[in-house]
Amino acid sequence: MRFFLLSVLMISCQSAYATQWVKLGEAEISWGYKTPYRINLMAPKGIHDLQDIRSGTQMVQFEIEWLAPSTSQAEIQKHFKALIEGQLEGPESIKFNQTIINRFLNKLPQADRFDRWQLTYSPDAGTQVQIEGEKVHTLIGSEINRALHHAWMYRDPVTTSKLLTRLLKLGK
Repeated sequence: MRFFLLSVLMISCQSAYATQWVKLGEAEISWGYKTPYRINLMAPKGIHDLQDIRSGTQMVQFEIEWLAPSTSQAEIQKHFKALIEGQLEGPESIKFNQTIINRFLNKLPQADRFDRWQLTYSPDAGTQVQIEGEKVHTLIGSEINRALHHAWMYRDPVTTSKLLTRLLKLGK
């Protein structure tokens, strides 16, 4: 009986811990004159190692808050395709990963203002995609996951700095 109660307690603590996220920073992503979404960088409560987050060896969550009144599925697919392919190492890598990229893109719907998407990046388990709290896809493949992680983390120095605001302030 003690073993059973201890097991239930451990499982409930783990699941509660896994769902507690701390916001590290945010940045607005622009497509020319249009700002379709804001991205928030989240880390599990209590785990905030700047180097591990930057290198992609720590679990993080990218939370997307859609700002535009409506963003079509085609625009979203085009954007995510460019994000990922822009971080891969050339045409051969893109061709090798095309099936995984297409499966991911086909799961992405149209977005309306105030929609929330969570992309939970884990270096070991891939990226789990949740839209409005419902799991829609798991992106498997280290090369693809690193590409998506780096697309936001290393977009440009200003975006990177905004996403890591909290950690950069603590480091000073």
